[in-house]
Amino acid sequence: MALELQKSPVTGHQSPVGAGLKPAPTHFLRRTMGLPDATALVIGCIIGAGIFRMAAPVATHVTYPGLVMLVWITGGLLSFCGALCYAELGAAMPKTGGDYVYLTSAFGRLTGFLFGWTKLFIERTGTIAVLGFVFAEYLSYFTHSGSVGTKMAASGAIIFLTLANTLGVQHGARVQNVFTALKILSLAGIVIVGLWCVGANNYSPLQQWWPASLRLSSFSSCGLALTFVLWTYGGWTESAYVADEIQNPQKNVPRSILYGLLLTTVLYLIVNWVYMLHVPLSEMPLHKLVAAEMMRRAVGPWGGGIISAMVVCSTFGALNGYILTSARLLFAIGQDHPVWALLGKIHPRFATPARALSFNAAAAIALVWTGTLDQIVTYSTVVISIFYAMAGLAVIVLRKRHPDLERPYKVWGYPWIPLVFAATMLIYVWDVWTQQPKEAWFGIGLLAAGLPLYFLSQRIKSVSIQIKERN
Repeated sequence: MALELQKSPVTGHQSPVGAGLKPAPTHFLRRTMGLPDATALVIGCIIGAGIFRMAAPVATHVTYPGLVMLVWITGGLLSFCGALCYAELGAAMPKTGGDYVYLTSAFGRLTGFLFGWTKLFIERTGTIAVLGFVFAEYLSYFTHSGSVGTKMAASGAIIFLTLANTLGVQHGARVQNVFTALKILSLAGIVIVGLWCVGANNYSPLQQWWPASLRLSSFSSCGLALTFVLWTYGGWTESAYVADEIQNPQKNVPRSILYGLLLTTVLYLIVNWVYMLHVPLSEMPLHKLVAAEMMRRAVGPWGGGIISAMVVCSTFGALNGYILTSARLLFAIGQDHPVWALLGKIHPRFATPARALSFNAAAAIALVWTGTLDQIVTYSTVVISIFYAMAGLAVIVLRKRHPDLERPYKVWGYPWIPLVFAATMLIYVWDVWTQQPKEAWFGIGLLAAGLPLYFLSQRIKSVSIQIKERN
């Protein structure tokens, strides 16, 4: 299907629409987020529970400090390649919905619908539930609540943040800014305390940095460790979902993605180095929360309470960010597909996608209480990675299809950066498929479950057009 260029009623910026992708009514959304807000959103969504929890599974596969740092650097570089691609797409098409808009524009309505179905109704809702549950788990360190109390606390956090974001995007942005600042201060605190105690207690230096010889099995192990690292870096796309609410989005969307990812990568490298100064890699797999063990060794038993407080702040901020952006993705899908039309509405007073926010909250709370959230996130990972590869290729497709489209930012090293990012994602998918074929096939099954809904939506649209023609 051919695409046409249409001018946004707010920005006057031309972007491709068509193949069923109609422009969202951006005049109902308010541009209240500046560059600091958008950057805080990106950082806040990247830094969740991963940096506190993923050192242990990484150390399970990689047993040399040099290789650990190499894996984290590789994860940052691969994410940066993706961020460069999304920066170009976000600057060229600053519309609510992010990669849903890019994929629909480049590959058509069906691709966009299936991405939205997998991303939002499977992976994204599960992520919100996971963050809410982890927040409540570590809050119970102080409240000593049981299983039911933990689920109630998780549900309460989701409801509270949903209400805050319903009252206005500026409220959600303020919450995000505060908790992003707390996250950065928390990680900086880990680094300062860790380095101070290394000097004060005369800790022994790191064990052997590199293996005596590198073998193919070493790189294979690094590939498995990279799975956990990439999950920890996830979230750098989030400002693209709220492009219609960011001031000067053609410049600030790509800047927020690149600035946020760069700062987070530096923090991750330093924090993991400090972890290894205190906890040998051979011992890390024995500790589910390596950060807590590091602080315990550095400052004593009360270090666990410090880390629990840090995780509570970190997951609460990430939870707010994902609630804010997920509703915008659902709103964009509701604007384009009749089957979700009721969710593509803007609150007349607060100018927020209130129905989408409520739907997300209800679905996430249901997952919290059913306990199926970890499996859903795992099964959808392989499918989402396929769509990420397609988003990288969308840069090339749209450049060839619409060479005259205004692009305030262009990806460095075109076309190699988009190709490297797409190829890496596909190699990652293949690795997961060979290592965990059941989970991969189940993910494809979840993707296919969206097909009947797509055809139902198309049928509703066709009937609606026929009724209008008759009248």
